[in-house]
Amino acid sequence: MKENTYQTPYVRWVIFIIVTSAFILSGCSQQLDVSLHKTAGHSLDRIKETPGMSFLGSEVIPIKLGRQEEFNKVSGWLSNTEILYISNINENSSILYSYSLITGQATSLYKSSQPIITAEISPKKDKVLIHSSASDEAVLTVIDLSGKELYSGKIESYELTFEWNPFNDDLLVVSAFTEEWDFNTYLLDLKENSLKALHLPEPFVRWISEDVLVYQQWNENEISLKAPLKSFSVSGDHSETLFEDVYQFDSIGKYLLTIEVDEGENPGFGLYTFTRDGIHPAGRLTAPLLTSFSGWVVPFYDLMDDGKAFMYLRAKEQGEADLYDGGFDLMRYHLGENKEEMIFSELANEPLSCSPSGEMCLYGFQLERVLNIDTKEIVEIVR
Repeated sequence: MKENTYQTPYVRWVIFIIVTSAFILSGCSQQLDVSLHKTAGHSLDRIKETPGMSFLGSEVIPIKLGRQEEFNKVSGWLSNTEILYISNINENSSILYSYSLITGQATSLYKSSQPIITAEISPKKDKVLIHSSASDEAVLTVIDLSGKELYSGKIESYELTFEWNPFNDDLLVVSAFTEEWDFNTYLLDLKENSLKALHLPEPFVRWISEDVLVYQQWNENEISLKAPLKSFSVSGDHSETLFEDVYQFDSIGKYLLTIEVDEGENPGFGLYTFTRDGIHPAGRLTAPLLTSFSGWVVPFYDLMDDGKAFMYLRAKEQGEADLYDGGFDLMRYHLGENKEEMIFSELANEPLSCSPSGEMCLYGFQLERVLNIDTKEIVEIVR
């Protein structure tokens, strides 16, 4: 099998920092974006000692951990009221739970004799990809919400990234890195129960259709903070350029998000552009970016599953990330209407994961808090 080498010096350095920070933050869990965005120390005065907020007419019931259990992190939303979280029993075993925030019912879905690094919920929220690991071999397991195993396999790797196909959640892209940051990319097909090599020039990809991936084409011979965004057909094995000079990109469902840095009227501002299917304009906004030694810091964000609203943290002004203490506003941008509103102010720049309805957001480096969008309250969900 051909092994690709991720040769761009800048990207290698960023990946090293990102993965190192992720291990520190979540006990060897995979959080590839944390080190570029972490700004600890900002005020969170709204956090309550005793939860007491309304959640669809009911109180949020905090998670009660079992004896000898240690909370690892929340993996995301299974529904508007249920979340998925990982609990560690010791250094060598983990349990994956589904949990109802309104009934307090925790259901064990999967127990691993090895540490669970991460759990990724499928777009339809009926399957979970579990990455567990011991040393340099990763174990990939896919289960349904009854705990039934749908797939199990092993990959030699130092670190992994995953990307569910939102148009066909029987398909995932898996990129496996060695300790030297060489990588191999695979297509996991759950319907065929197969793991096949994909010959991609870059490891970090997103789906924009059932057959098409997008990636940034970095120049191997120079250090750059921007690169063209290209598409790649999985079945046709051909690519084309969609955008030039993209700093960062993402996709959720049919929406592609590209972030460019304004070098004209508002230098240092981020230009967030949304397109449907990578072609049709769907919205655009600007926000100040903070600078760091490696470029610009794009604060955390989340796009609602229904594609109607974009939730993002916005710095109050430009500045250096290490010195900035102005806090961040949580904004909601309505796609299609080209309007936005402020939901919270004076937050820290920490990860977001919002419920399908957008009424609640998980928040924090372990997604250990709940933001109530209507009441503007923040509650710890782990007791």
